[in-house]
Amino acid sequence: MSRPGRRSLVIAAVTAAVLVAPAAANAATYTVNTGDGSCGGADLACGGLAEAAAAPAASGDIINMSPGIYSGGKFTNGGITINGATGVLVNGTVEFAGAGGGVSRMSRVNVVQTAATGAGVLVTGASGLELSDAVVVSGFDHGIFVSAGSANKILRTVVATGGAGSSALRVESSPGVPVGLLVSSVLTSGGAQGIGAFSKAALPSSAGDITLTLRHVTAAGSTEGIVLDSSAGVFGLASGGSIAATMTDSIAFPNRVKNQPGLLGLASNTATLTAPAARNITDPGTDKTAIFAAPASGNYRLRPGSTAIGKGSIESGESTTDIDGEDRSAAPTDFGGDEFVNAPPVAKVVVKTATPRATQAVVFDGGGSTDREASYGGGIVSYQWTYSDGATETTTTPTTSHVFAKEGDAGAQLVVVDRQGAASAPVTVALKLIDGTPPTVAIVKPKKNQKIKVFTTTTKTVDGKKTTTRKRTKIVFSGLSGDKSGVAQIALTLEKSKPAGSTSTRCLFFDPKKGVVSKSCQKPVLFLARLKKDSKTGEWSYTVKRNLGKGKYKLTAVGVDKTGAFGNAGGAKLGVVKFRLI
Repeated sequence: MSRPGRRSLVIAAVTAAVLVAPAAANAATYTVNTGDGSCGGADLACGGLAEAAAAPAASGDIINMSPGIYSGGKFTNGGITINGATGVLVNGTVEFAGAGGGVSRMSRVNVVQTAATGAGVLVTGASGLELSDAVVVSGFDHGIFVSAGSANKILRTVVATGGAGSSALRVESSPGVPVGLLVSSVLTSGGAQGIGAFSKAALPSSAGDITLTLRHVTAAGSTEGIVLDSSAGVFGLASGGSIAATMTDSIAFPNRVKNQPGLLGLASNTATLTAPAARNITDPGTDKTAIFAAPASGNYRLRPGSTAIGKGSIESGESTTDIDGEDRSAAPTDFGGDEFVNAPPVAKVVVKTATPRATQAVVFDGGGSTDREASYGGGIVSYQWTYSDGATETTTTPTTSHVFAKEGDAGAQLVVVDRQGAASAPVTVALKLIDGTPPTVAIVKPKKNQKIKVFTTTTKTVDGKKTTTRKRTKIVFSGLSGDKSGVAQIALTLEKSKPAGSTSTRCLFFDPKKGVVSKSCQKPVLFLARLKKDSKTGEWSYTVKRNLGKGKYKLTAVGVDKTGAFGNAGGAKLGVVKFRLI
């Protein structure tokens, strides 16, 4: 179910309420900081969990942890409350071994166990533990191991293991020790089982019973999702105990239940998994890519359009938020630990034109915009542009251009929309437009279609004798120009028509250093005219100093103003002249 405002996926940043146990009359409040040392008595400043546990922490004590990296610790009393914060990380095992004083609680503490053995969180005392808003990872062993306590809870937590034969969440009962556990809004991954429940019997006693309540659980990133095994008796003489698990609004597969009857009926055991098909996804043949964001890379959050979205309900006693703190207090909810919320995309826009000018196209680029779900069913599908001159447009590509008519301050606003219809917050880029109108350049000489003789012949008669003189004509180009920012340069190109019948794809251009040369038609040779100093009419001229052969020519004149605008505002009407040398 899509809801706005998804918070960060970093569990350490979840801002869910911290449940605090009632303080005993002599309860103490400890603070844990990386720079502090041992504590106890009147000294309530501890250097780590091990120091706080050695104080010793008593029922009702509160331990507030400051951001930092700490070693693990073992708490031998129940009823301890550990409050973490953003940036709290424990490298080691945190064990709760208390047998009295009520349930211990730990919230917003991330645990990573990197040693070759050892669970990240270990519950061995009958007081049990309520763990919430955490990430617990063990590199080689079980992520969380629970072997005692009838009122354990794991809420809004991601649990993982790197051990091939381990469980992300392991529950074991031993002789005479039942275990009860509520798992709500939890995602497990890695290892042999996502959630594994095993009974361990020893003669002459049978193992205690295990009761599991699984609500909004995702257990699909392990070899097996859920395994219930009550067959661990001793030669069939001691029962492995009963395991009763109920699962609703969850995604878990493949699942396995194993029972082994006792010898000659002397011992018996049962393991049952009650998981209504209409309220769970448990089919081992389910296509994970239709449910999860990126299962191949270990991302088991829901993808846009997932078949798990909007299929669930909510029951009393379970977490009303998901692993990321997203609200799931009202039906319909999504199956699994993650409540899908489509994050709106984030827009980003830059001006790609180095020198933006009025009357000339300015290029805008929104290619830096992002959508969190782009790699798994999301992505940006449209770019909505609003310009400061009131114009608007929508494009499907991130790059566009716009022409502003006037100089001065301007801007563009971009909103991007993703495949699910969520729109980003608008972002704006400001720019200052300078003169974009190039000079007006007119060719006065030669005239259009003028015929100019390459040579001029003069005849003189002196003392009755005629003398004929043949002289090459001096070719001069000249004209006028103007621009409100001032004309900086006049550039000319002179193209000669190719001979009749020519099949060449190249053009003939006049090069002041080489004469007429053959070049790509896309790369004409430019040469500069001389601007007359202090001329109010922008007079310019160019004298051709190389011989030009007979033929048809096209002269083109453009200008550059003092802001750098290039072109000819007068167009071909003023700036292009065809003439002929004969």
